[in-house]
Amino acid sequence: LINFSNHAYYNGNIQIAPNVEHLKNPAAIQWRKVDGKWINQCNEVEAKEVVLLLKDLLQKDASRSIGIITFNAKQQDKILDYIDTLAEEDEEFSTLYHQVMGKDLDEQIFVKNIENVQGDERDIIIFSVGYAKAENGRVYNRFGPLGQQGGENRLNVAVTRSKEAIYVVSSIEPNELDVSKTKNVGPKYFKSYLEYAQAVSNLQKERIGAVLSELNEEMNTQRQEKALHFDSPFETQVYEQLTEMG
Repeated sequence: LINFSNHAYYNGNIQIAPNVEHLKNPAAIQWRKVDGKWINQCNEVEAKEVVLLLKDLLQKDASRSIGIITFNAKQQDKILDYIDTLAEEDEEFSTLYHQVMGKDLDEQIFVKNIENVQGDERDIIIFSVGYAKAENGRVYNRFGPLGQQGGENRLNVAVTRSKEAIYVVSSIEPNELDVSKTKNVGPKYFKSYLEYAQAVSNLQKERIGAVLSELNEEMNTQRQEKALHFDSPFETQVYEQLTEMG
């Protein structure tokens, strides 16, 4: 659960307890592929799948807290709508859902988008990726908050909210995202996370290692670029003198 952020943001310096079994079956991150479409900046098929997954998890163990995170506000609203719809149509889900939500003042279940999920931790996190092929068959690479400066930090917050398990519900394969022309690194880290989640879910140890290795290289490149950027000749002179002094 933490290893992606460890390599993407902390250069692998977080020390993980030595007695932790790093890859086991079932994996702590589960990849769920659905056949959704991206229409009006949301994905109805995927939203329904997320709510059905929520029902399934509540049926298995209603004592665990659950957070649902989306990558834009419209997908968040769509999922909230389907929760209301299913609660009206399905008596069992309605009973479970309202029992859990009525336990205390702190929401046992939340549905938030990546812009407003902050310090919230839950036992289980469900990601609704949302992005999918449009009706014309194209995948549009518009990343919203993730594509903005600092978007990678929002991603870091999102992927570290889970204490026990993560479910990634996606209508696309990671390789369908084109991040080559993005100005900021958020979309690149997002694509890497999807690759990582899929590899963990499939227990592909070598693929996991390859994704994490690429992240380390990306982070080192960023550090070098930042280290060699100066805003004035004065800063350059100071840097050169300090370097000469060791």
